[in-house]
Amino acid sequence: MSDPITLNVGGKLYTTSLATLTSFPDSMLGAMFSGKMPTKRDSQGNCFIDRDGKVFRYILNFLRTSHLDLP
Repeated sequence: MSDPITLNVGGKLYTTSLATLTSFPDSMLGAMFSGKMPTKRDSQGNCFIDRDGKVFRYILNFLRTSHLDLP
């Protein structure tokens, strides 16, 4: 198992695995974390994604389960 990866998405921190982030290789996250697309880092060294941090939890859960659960 790979080391955990911490993402800063719109100021909210998420920790996950490389396998989760690359589970859909043709997605933007798949491209970012397979090295096909550059990633930006915040001042703490976390991967920075300039998107809505609250909404990203649903994307991350979808990557983990392949099932979309919305409130």
